[in-house]
Amino acid sequence: MCTYNPWMPPAPADRNTLPSADAIAERLAAPSGPSTQAPSGVRMAGVLLLLFDHQGEPHTILTRRADHLSHHPGQVSLPGGRYELSDGDLATTALRETHEEIGIPPESVRIVRQLASVHTRVSSFLVTPFVGVATGPIEPVPCDREIARVMQVSIADILAADARLPRFPTIATLRYPLDNEDVWGATARILSDFTRVLRRVLATP
Repeated sequence: MCTYNPWMPPAPADRNTLPSADAIAERLAAPSGPSTQAPSGVRMAGVLLLLFDHQGEPHTILTRRADHLSHHPGQVSLPGGRYELSDGDLATTALRETHEEIGIPPESVRIVRQLASVHTRVSSFLVTPFVGVATGPIEPVPCDREIARVMQVSIADILAADARLPRFPTIATLRYPLDNEDVWGATARILSDFTRVLRRVLATP
């Protein structure tokens, strides 16, 4: 029987088996299609799962939201936010909000794939995640008004934490202990989808 402790450290992962961020992005890349538009009357958001190499390993960025924010205060999330009409599409939203929250300019990110949208139960947003890869060195600078902490998390740690989940996790047990934070909710669902897709493409020669 599988038990779960949200503060259990991730199982060790063989980091040497993971390719670089660029190589992962190349395998994840999906054929380009029309820009994803936000449907009228639906509260939409776009978030970015940014791949980059750090200390010789592929990483991504998570943020802990400031405690005073009206939506999801203090929670760990991917950089991104609410769609605005001036964005035109949700990929632009994800890049704009990432720039505003952690200072990474849109021109330094190449979007390679869109993941399945998830619905946030409390704030009632439909969140669309995009996987992007950094086109050069990045230096996250958090916006103090919105972001309490920037986490540079290795993909190996995410995969290891995912491997320790119950086979059929519930809302309560779909949680990722990463960098001394408890990652749950919509962000955990996005990470779960990402790891599923990633394992599939990495198994393909």
